[in-house]
Amino acid sequence: MAEIGYPVVGDMAYSNGKNPFGVEGQMLHAKKIEFIHPTTKDKIEIEAPLPKYFEDIINELEDKE
Repeated sequence: MAEIGYPVVGDMAYSNGKNPFGVEGQMLHAKKIEFIHPTTKDKIEIEAPLPKYFEDIINELEDKE
């Protein structure tokens, strides 16, 4: 993402040390993960909502547009 001018928030390696929101870690989130269990062969689906602080930062960024 940094290559195209949009580094991941909290990515200290590619954001030139910038962390304007003071987050710990990168703001990466998998909304949904699916995989086949290697033993049972069942399809496993896991979903997770965005953490509230992700939503807050996204809303703040959208308000700046």
